[in-house]
Amino acid sequence: MGITRSSQANRPYSHSLRFIVALTALVVVFHLFVEAAAAVPEQPSHVYIEGRELIVERRLEDGSLTDAESYVIHGITWTPATRAPKDGPNPLNPSEAVPYGFFIDWANRDPQGNVLFVHWLRAEHQRHYRVDVPLMKMMNVNTVRLYIDFGDNPDTYKEILDVFYRNDIMVIMMVASSKNDIDARRYENIVNICKGHPAILMWNIGNEWNLDYNKYWGYETVEEAARATNSVAEKIKKLDGAHPVASCLGDRFMDDEPSNTIKDVVDMCADVDIWGLNIYRGKSFRNLFLQWSAITDKPMYLSEFGIDSFKTTAYTKADGARVAFCKGSQDRDTQAEYDLSLWSEIGDNLSAYDPEKVCVGGTIHSFNDCLWKVGCYHASLGGLIDYDDPVEGVSYKTYNNEGFYLPDGAQDGILNEEHFGVMDADRNPKKAFLVLRDLYEVMHNKQARGKRIKNVGRLHAIPSQD
Repeated sequence: MGITRSSQANRPYSHSLRFIVALTALVVVFHLFVEAAAAVPEQPSHVYIEGRELIVERRLEDGSLTDAESYVIHGITWTPATRAPKDGPNPLNPSEAVPYGFFIDWANRDPQGNVLFVHWLRAEHQRHYRVDVPLMKMMNVNTVRLYIDFGDNPDTYKEILDVFYRNDIMVIMMVASSKNDIDARRYENIVNICKGHPAILMWNIGNEWNLDYNKYWGYETVEEAARATNSVAEKIKKLDGAHPVASCLGDRFMDDEPSNTIKDVVDMCADVDIWGLNIYRGKSFRNLFLQWSAITDKPMYLSEFGIDSFKTTAYTKADGARVAFCKGSQDRDTQAEYDLSLWSEIGDNLSAYDPEKVCVGGTIHSFNDCLWKVGCYHASLGGLIDYDDPVEGVSYKTYNNEGFYLPDGAQDGILNEEHFGVMDADRNPKKAFLVLRDLYEVMHNKQARGKRIKNVGRLHAIPSQD
């Protein structure tokens, strides 16, 4: 049955941290045993939208389907890439090693840094999934959202998706993350490879592509990006009728430019069935759910939310919203407190327990700390790296505290990009992992089915991690 709510209430979190760290190696060994033993059916689960509810009929090992039930996403985002290597395989010639150089583009570089970057991000799933997926299972995650696909080998998709299935975790699969992906119709290959797998929950097109810095890194306007998104959604539906099509947007409900607001985007993308929203408004979503219900009858989920675990006490503003020379310390209690407060509001707006509500759940950001972000050319944080410098030359292996200035997004007003994980870079759990594990267990409990969950984020006291 697992650990009950009552048995967890007074458990010291420091003890739980040591316990989970000690269990990690055993989890991997057990996972290898299960991987060899458990069968995975070669038919999809059935997933569809009914009003504002996400309905799932899970595919069982014997090939049968469960009864249809309203699904609540209690999940996590996952970019397993952690430490950027100084060099690695050339995607054009895998037997050759080339400098990665923080994936910087420069004239006449072949392949360019952006090509190396995408190749590395895709390959890192295969490197980490054997450890990460069982830890997600320990956290009681039922859904994972991806930012990039697994590459071009169908065997790799089956290998990783099989492990998600065996751990009862469904996958929001990214099928197009850039204009290059869309132009190459990459989404068609991914859908055709994965559409029969029972771990797929839905397809996703892009990540906060409606924000000016993004637009799939190639379109001139948000409107142009929206038209492309809807075209992809329409084509996916012709390939697969067993899963909804989703897309993720940044927080842009207001804008002076026509066609830039979330309402304009949603209106232009009639073939997108469900929307993810990346929202950073501090400890509360404020009027988000009213904003959403005012513009569409379609369901939504929180595709990114939360805060980092680093408390910034001093910094220097850099270009735009960037900040540099951040000083401070870890504040994992506040990270856990914010995550639970936000989940409390999600719990009050779940359509699974009140069909008039707009939300089907959320994927907290993120599973692990990503130490590649500061100094990576494509993350726009940090400067160029001097590899001959004894300190800078190893910064791709260590934590850096640069981030973005967002005064209403966190207690300290700074989002430190390398500290968002509920796990640190070495897969040691932070306090957010533990409190969300307890919360997700309560949400998963059969006693909660069929009734609205109220104030879910306040079901547990939040003792200090120290």
